[in-house]
Amino acid sequence: MTQRFVYAVLVLMILIPGLANALVILQYHHVDASTPAVTSVSPETFRRHMALLEEKKMSVVNLEEAMQSVMTGEPLPERAVAITFDDAYLSVYENAWPELKKRGWSFTMFTSTDPVDKKYADMMSWAQLREIKDGGAVIANHTRSHPYLLETPEGVDAEDWWATEIKQAEARIKEETGSSTRMFAYPYGEYTLKMAEWLEDHGYIALGQQSGAVGTSAHPQVIARFPASGAYANTDTLATKLMSLPFSISADQVQDPVLADNPPELTLTIAVHDFKPAQLQCYAAGAGELDIETSTDGDAMTVTMQQPTKITAGRGRYNCTAPSLSQPGRYYWYSQLWVNTDVSNR
Repeated sequence: MTQRFVYAVLVLMILIPGLANALVILQYHHVDASTPAVTSVSPETFRRHMALLEEKKMSVVNLEEAMQSVMTGEPLPERAVAITFDDAYLSVYENAWPELKKRGWSFTMFTSTDPVDKKYADMMSWAQLREIKDGGAVIANHTRSHPYLLETPEGVDAEDWWATEIKQAEARIKEETGSSTRMFAYPYGEYTLKMAEWLEDHGYIALGQQSGAVGTSAHPQVIARFPASGAYANTDTLATKLMSLPFSISADQVQDPVLADNPPELTLTIAVHDFKPAQLQCYAAGAGELDIETSTDGDAMTVTMQQPTKITAGRGRYNCTAPSLSQPGRYYWYSQLWVNTDVSNR
Protein backbone atom coordinates (compact mmCIF):
# COMPACT_ATOMS: atom_id res chain seq x y z
CA MET A 1 0.00 0.00 0.00
CA THR A 2 1.65 3.24 -1.18
CA GLN A 3 1.86 6.44 0.83
CA ARG A 4 -0.08 8.22 -1.92
CA PHE A 5 -2.92 5.69 -1.70
CA VAL A 6 -3.10 6.02 2.09
CA TYR A 7 -3.20 9.82 1.76
CA ALA A 8 -6.03 9.58 -0.82
CA VAL A 9 -8.07 7.35 1.49
CA LEU A 10 -7.59 9.76 4.40
CA VAL A 11 -8.70 12.70 2.25
CA LEU A 12 -11.85 10.81 1.22
CA MET A 13 -12.63 9.99 4.85
CA ILE A 14 -12.36 13.66 5.78
CA LEU A 15 -14.35 15.01 2.83
CA ILE A 16 -17.17 12.46 2.81
CA PRO A 17 -19.25 12.28 6.02
CA GLY A 18 -19.75 8.73 7.25
CA LEU A 19 -16.61 7.10 5.90
CA ALA A 20 -14.45 7.83 8.95
CA ASN A 21 -17.13 6.77 11.41
CA ALA A 22 -18.88 3.88 9.72
CA LEU A 23 -19.64 1.02 12.10
CA VAL A 24 -21.43 -2.22 11.24
CA ILE A 25 -22.87 -4.21 14.16
CA LEU A 26 -23.82 -7.88 13.75
CA GLN A 27 -26.45 -9.53 15.94
CA TYR A 28 -26.68 -13.22 16.79
CA HIS A 29 -28.68 -15.33 19.26
CA HIS A 30 -28.11 -19.12 19.20
CA VAL A 31 -25.06 -20.70 17.58
CA ASP A 32 -26.55 -24.17 17.28
CA ALA A 33 -28.01 -26.37 14.54
CA SER A 34 -30.83 -27.69 16.75
CA THR A 35 -32.38 -24.45 18.08
CA PRO A 36 -35.17 -22.39 16.39
CA ALA A 37 -33.97 -21.58 12.88
CA VAL A 38 -35.25 -17.99 12.89
CA THR A 39 -32.79 -16.99 15.65
CA SER A 40 -29.98 -19.46 14.97
CA VAL A 41 -26.87 -20.04 12.96
CA SER A 42 -25.20 -23.40 12.92
CA PRO A 43 -21.63 -23.59 14.24
CA GLU A 44 -20.48 -24.28 10.68
CA THR A 45 -22.23 -21.16 9.35
CA PHE A 46 -20.82 -19.07 12.20
CA ARG A 47 -17.31 -20.25 11.28
CA ARG A 48 -17.99 -19.19 7.68
CA HIS A 49 -19.09 -15.77 8.92
CA MET A 50 -15.88 -15.34 10.89
CA ALA A 51 -13.84 -16.43 7.87
CA LEU A 52 -15.75 -13.85 5.81
CA LEU A 53 -14.75 -11.10 8.25
CA GLU A 54 -11.13 -12.13 7.77
CA GLU A 55 -11.50 -12.33 4.00
CA LYS A 56 -13.02 -8.84 3.85
CA LYS A 57 -10.28 -7.51 6.15
CA MET A 58 -12.82 -6.24 8.66
CA SER A 59 -11.56 -4.51 11.81
CA VAL A 60 -13.37 -6.24 14.69
CA VAL A 61 -13.81 -3.61 17.41
CA ASN A 62 -14.93 -3.46 21.02
CA LEU A 63 -18.52 -2.19 20.85
CA GLU A 64 -18.30 -0.06 23.98
CA GLU A 65 -15.18 1.71 22.73
CA ALA A 66 -16.50 1.99 19.17
CA MET A 67 -19.75 3.62 20.30
CA GLN A 68 -17.73 6.16 22.28
CA SER A 69 -15.85 7.00 19.08
CA VAL A 70 -19.05 7.26 17.04
CA MET A 71 -20.73 9.55 19.56
CA THR A 72 -17.69 11.83 19.95
CA GLY A 73 -16.73 11.89 16.27
CA GLU A 74 -13.40 10.15 16.78
CA PRO A 75 -12.37 8.13 13.71
CA LEU A 76 -12.88 4.37 13.70
CA PRO A 77 -10.71 1.84 11.90
CA GLU A 78 -11.62 1.28 8.26
CA ARG A 79 -14.25 -1.48 7.88
CA ALA A 80 -15.11 -1.48 11.58
CA VAL A 81 -17.47 -4.24 12.73
CA ALA A 82 -18.73 -5.20 16.18
CA ILE A 83 -20.12 -8.65 17.03
CA THR A 84 -23.04 -8.99 19.44
CA PHE A 85 -25.14 -11.81 20.89
CA ASP A 86 -28.50 -11.50 22.62
CA ASP A 87 -29.67 -13.58 25.60
CA ALA A 88 -26.43 -15.31 26.74
CA TYR A 89 -27.20 -18.74 25.36
CA LEU A 90 -24.86 -21.58 26.31
CA SER A 91 -24.34 -22.38 22.62
CA VAL A 92 -22.47 -19.09 22.25
CA TYR A 93 -20.02 -20.16 24.95
CA GLU A 94 -19.64 -23.63 23.44
CA ASN A 95 -19.58 -22.86 19.71
CA ALA A 96 -18.85 -19.15 19.14
CA TRP A 97 -16.50 -18.25 21.98
CA PRO A 98 -13.73 -20.68 20.80
CA GLU A 99 -13.78 -19.10 17.32
CA LEU A 100 -13.64 -15.58 18.73
CA LYS A 101 -11.06 -16.38 21.38
CA LYS A 102 -8.56 -17.87 18.97
CA ARG A 103 -8.77 -14.71 16.86
CA GLY A 104 -8.53 -12.38 19.85
CA TRP A 105 -11.78 -10.67 18.85
CA SER A 106 -13.97 -8.70 21.21
CA PHE A 107 -17.73 -9.22 21.28
CA THR A 108 -20.70 -8.11 23.36
CA MET A 109 -23.07 -10.44 25.21
CA PHE A 110 -26.42 -8.76 25.90
CA THR A 111 -27.62 -10.71 28.92
CA SER A 112 -31.07 -11.25 30.41
CA THR A 113 -30.23 -11.79 34.04
CA ASP A 114 -33.20 -13.79 35.39
CA PRO A 115 -32.59 -16.86 33.18
CA VAL A 116 -28.93 -16.82 34.25
CA ASP A 117 -29.89 -16.49 37.92
CA LYS A 118 -32.38 -19.36 37.53
CA LYS A 119 -29.65 -21.53 35.95
CA TYR A 120 -31.67 -22.53 32.91
CA ALA A 121 -29.96 -25.40 31.10
CA ASP A 122 -29.58 -23.54 27.79
CA MET A 123 -28.12 -20.37 29.36
CA MET A 124 -24.60 -19.46 30.34
CA SER A 125 -23.68 -19.26 34.01
CA TRP A 126 -22.28 -16.19 35.73
CA ALA A 127 -18.94 -18.01 35.96
CA GLN A 128 -18.91 -18.49 32.19
CA LEU A 129 -19.90 -14.87 31.64
CA ARG A 130 -17.03 -13.77 33.86
CA GLU A 131 -14.71 -16.04 31.90
CA ILE A 132 -15.58 -14.52 28.54
CA LYS A 133 -15.39 -11.03 30.06
CA ASP A 134 -11.87 -11.81 31.26
CA GLY A 135 -11.16 -12.91 27.69
CA GLY A 136 -12.21 -9.56 26.21
CA ALA A 137 -16.01 -9.77 25.93
CA VAL A 138 -18.35 -7.03 27.10
CA ILE A 139 -21.32 -8.09 29.24
CA ALA A 140 -24.25 -5.74 28.67
CA ASN A 141 -27.93 -5.33 29.54
CA HIS A 142 -30.87 -7.16 27.92
CA THR A 143 -33.40 -6.72 30.79
CA ARG A 144 -34.13 -9.09 33.64
CA SER A 145 -36.80 -11.29 32.06
CA HIS A 146 -36.77 -10.49 28.30
CA PRO A 147 -40.36 -9.19 28.08
CA TYR A 148 -42.15 -7.28 25.34
CA LEU A 149 -41.35 -3.87 26.79
CA LEU A 150 -44.21 -2.33 24.81
CA GLU A 151 -46.71 -4.38 26.83
CA THR A 152 -46.74 -2.82 30.29
CA PRO A 153 -48.37 -5.11 32.89
CA GLU A 154 -51.80 -4.00 34.04
CA GLY A 155 -51.75 -1.65 37.00
CA VAL A 156 -48.02 -0.89 36.64
CA ASP A 157 -46.49 2.45 35.65
CA ALA A 158 -44.46 1.99 32.45
CA GLU A 159 -41.40 3.84 33.73
CA ASP A 160 -41.43 1.90 37.00
CA TRP A 161 -41.52 -1.31 34.97
CA TRP A 162 -38.63 -0.21 32.77
CA ALA A 163 -36.66 0.61 35.90
CA THR A 164 -37.34 -2.87 37.32
CA GLU A 165 -36.38 -4.65 34.11
CA ILE A 166 -33.43 -2.50 33.07
CA LYS A 167 -31.90 -0.92 36.17
CA GLN A 168 -32.14 -4.11 38.22
CA ALA A 169 -30.53 -6.10 35.39
CA GLU A 170 -27.73 -3.53 35.22
CA ALA A 171 -27.19 -3.89 38.97
CA ARG A 172 -27.01 -7.70 38.71
CA ILE A 173 -24.49 -7.52 35.88
CA LYS A 174 -22.31 -5.13 37.86
CA GLU A 175 -22.63 -7.30 40.98
CA GLU A 176 -21.54 -10.44 39.12
CA THR A 177 -18.97 -9.04 36.68
CA GLY A 178 -17.77 -5.83 38.31
CA SER A 179 -18.65 -3.72 35.27
CA SER A 180 -21.55 -1.55 34.14
CA THR A 181 -21.42 -0.49 30.48
CA ARG A 182 -24.79 1.29 30.24
CA MET A 183 -25.34 -0.40 26.86
CA PHE A 184 -28.77 -1.93 26.38
CA ALA A 185 -30.38 -4.09 23.68
CA TYR A 186 -34.16 -3.98 23.32
CA PRO A 187 -35.80 -7.44 23.59
CA TYR A 188 -37.17 -8.34 20.15
CA GLY A 189 -35.73 -5.02 18.95
CA GLU A 190 -38.91 -3.21 20.04
CA TYR A 191 -38.92 0.31 21.47
CA THR A 192 -40.90 3.52 21.60
CA LEU A 193 -39.48 7.03 21.44
CA LYS A 194 -40.66 7.58 25.01
CA MET A 195 -38.67 4.53 26.09
CA ALA A 196 -35.64 5.78 24.15
CA GLU A 197 -35.94 9.13 25.94
CA TRP A 198 -36.10 7.36 29.33
CA LEU A 199 -32.94 5.41 28.46
CA GLU A 200 -31.18 8.61 27.42
CA ASP A 201 -32.17 10.25 30.72
CA HIS A 202 -30.64 7.28 32.57
CA GLY A 203 -27.40 7.32 30.60
CA TYR A 204 -27.86 4.31 28.28
CA ILE A 205 -26.91 3.72 24.68
CA ALA A 206 -29.53 1.35 23.23
CA LEU A 207 -29.46 -1.03 20.29
CA GLY A 208 -32.32 -2.40 18.20
CA GLN A 209 -32.62 -5.00 15.46
CA GLN A 210 -33.35 -2.71 12.51
CA SER A 211 -30.66 -2.96 9.85
CA GLY A 212 -28.14 -0.36 8.74
CA ALA A 213 -24.69 1.04 9.35
CA VAL A 214 -24.02 3.35 12.30
CA GLY A 215 -22.54 6.83 11.98
CA THR A 216 -22.24 10.05 13.94
CA SER A 217 -25.80 11.15 13.09
CA ALA A 218 -27.34 7.94 14.51
CA HIS A 219 -29.87 8.13 17.34
CA PRO A 220 -27.88 6.93 20.41
CA GLN A 221 -30.90 5.04 21.76
CA VAL A 222 -31.92 3.53 18.40
CA ILE A 223 -28.64 2.04 17.17
CA ALA A 224 -28.97 -0.27 14.17
CA ARG A 225 -27.68 -3.83 14.00
CA PHE A 226 -27.71 -6.36 11.17
CA PRO A 227 -29.33 -9.64 12.25
CA ALA A 228 -27.08 -12.44 11.00
CA SER A 229 -29.14 -15.50 11.93
CA GLY A 230 -31.87 -17.52 10.23
CA ALA A 231 -32.88 -15.99 6.90
CA TYR A 232 -30.12 -13.38 7.27
CA ALA A 233 -27.25 -15.88 7.63
CA ASN A 234 -26.48 -16.04 3.90
CA THR A 235 -22.82 -15.14 3.41
CA ASP A 236 -23.37 -13.37 0.07
CA THR A 237 -25.90 -10.90 1.48
CA LEU A 238 -23.89 -10.61 4.70
CA ALA A 239 -20.85 -9.56 2.66
CA THR A 240 -22.85 -6.64 1.23
CA LYS A 241 -24.02 -5.60 4.70
CA LEU A 242 -20.47 -5.67 6.06
CA MET A 243 -19.54 -3.05 3.46
CA SER A 244 -22.51 -0.77 4.25
CA LEU A 245 -22.19 2.91 5.14
CA PRO A 246 -24.40 5.28 7.16
CA PHE A 247 -26.54 7.90 5.47
CA SER A 248 -26.42 11.39 6.98
CA ILE A 249 -29.93 11.31 8.48
CA SER A 250 -30.42 13.24 11.70
CA ALA A 251 -31.45 11.39 14.85
CA ASP A 252 -34.65 13.42 15.25
CA GLN A 253 -36.02 11.80 12.08
CA VAL A 254 -36.43 8.40 13.74
CA GLN A 255 -40.18 7.73 13.88
CA ASP A 256 -41.97 6.03 16.74
CA PRO A 257 -42.27 2.47 15.44
CA VAL A 258 -45.66 1.64 16.98
CA LEU A 259 -48.13 1.90 14.13
CA ALA A 260 -50.56 4.80 14.42
CA ASP A 261 -51.53 4.59 10.76
CA ASN A 262 -51.27 1.39 8.76
CA PRO A 263 -49.65 1.41 6.28
CA PRO A 264 -47.27 4.01 7.69
CA GLU A 265 -45.83 6.92 5.74
CA LEU A 266 -42.18 7.89 6.24
CA THR A 267 -40.44 11.09 5.14
CA LEU A 268 -36.67 11.47 5.42
CA THR A 269 -34.35 14.37 4.68
CA ILE A 270 -30.91 13.08 3.71
CA ALA A 271 -27.70 15.03 3.24
CA VAL A 272 -26.50 14.10 -0.23
CA HIS A 273 -22.86 13.03 -0.06
CA ASP A 274 -21.22 10.38 -2.20
CA PHE A 275 -24.40 9.02 -3.82
CA LYS A 276 -26.73 10.01 -6.66
CA PRO A 277 -30.27 10.86 -5.51
CA ALA A 278 -31.66 9.04 -8.56
CA GLN A 279 -30.06 5.80 -7.31
CA LEU A 280 -31.78 5.83 -3.93
CA GLN A 281 -34.11 2.84 -3.53
CA CYS A 282 -36.43 2.00 -0.64
CA TYR A 283 -38.04 -1.30 0.26
CA ALA A 284 -40.64 -2.61 2.67
CA ALA A 285 -40.30 -5.97 4.37
CA GLY A 286 -42.65 -8.32 2.56
CA ALA A 287 -43.80 -5.68 0.06
CA GLY A 288 -40.71 -5.18 -2.09
CA GLU A 289 -39.52 -1.93 -3.65
CA LEU A 290 -41.53 1.16 -2.75
CA ASP A 291 -42.62 4.01 -4.97
CA ILE A 292 -40.95 7.11 -3.56
CA GLU A 293 -41.50 10.84 -3.98
CA THR A 294 -38.29 12.88 -3.93
CA SER A 295 -37.18 16.48 -4.04
CA THR A 296 -33.81 18.15 -3.63
CA ASP A 297 -32.79 21.46 -2.12
CA GLY A 298 -29.08 22.12 -2.44
CA ASP A 299 -27.26 19.27 -0.71
CA ALA A 300 -30.43 17.93 0.94
CA MET A 301 -32.79 15.34 -0.47
CA THR A 302 -36.29 14.69 0.87
CA VAL A 303 -37.88 11.32 0.20
CA THR A 304 -41.39 10.14 1.13
CA MET A 305 -42.54 6.53 1.02
CA GLN A 306 -45.53 4.40 1.99
CA GLN A 307 -46.15 0.76 1.22
CA PRO A 308 -49.43 0.12 -0.63
CA THR A 309 -50.89 -2.45 1.80
CA LYS A 310 -51.18 -2.76 5.55
CA ILE A 311 -48.46 -4.35 7.65
CA THR A 312 -50.03 -7.58 8.90
CA ALA A 313 -46.94 -9.06 10.56
CA GLY A 314 -45.92 -8.14 14.09
CA ARG A 315 -42.95 -6.15 12.86
CA GLY A 316 -42.01 -4.49 9.58
CA ARG A 317 -39.29 -2.24 8.20
CA TYR A 318 -38.66 0.33 5.53
CA ASN A 319 -35.08 0.07 4.25
CA CYS A 320 -33.38 2.62 1.99
CA THR A 321 -30.08 2.10 0.17
CA ALA A 322 -27.90 3.90 -2.37
CA PRO A 323 -24.55 2.91 -3.91
CA SER A 324 -21.44 4.84 -2.90
CA LEU A 325 -19.79 6.84 -5.68
CA SER A 326 -16.33 6.84 -4.12
CA GLN A 327 -16.28 3.17 -3.05
CA PRO A 328 -17.85 0.91 -5.69
CA GLY A 329 -19.57 -2.10 -4.17
CA ARG A 330 -20.48 -0.31 -0.93
CA TYR A 331 -23.99 0.91 -0.13
CA TYR A 332 -25.43 3.54 2.18
CA TRP A 333 -28.15 1.89 4.29
CA TYR A 334 -30.91 3.09 6.63
CA SER A 335 -33.84 1.27 8.26
CA GLN A 336 -37.00 2.34 10.10
CA LEU A 337 -38.72 -0.23 12.31
CA TRP A 338 -42.52 -0.61 12.54
CA VAL A 339 -44.29 -2.55 15.30
CA ASN A 340 -47.83 -3.82 14.88
CA THR A 341 -49.08 -4.23 18.45
CA ASP A 342 -52.32 -5.81 17.16
CA VAL A 343 -50.21 -8.96 16.74
CA SER A 344 -49.65 -10.38 20.24
CA ASN A 345 -47.08 -13.08 19.44
CA ARG A 346 -44.51 -11.12 17.46
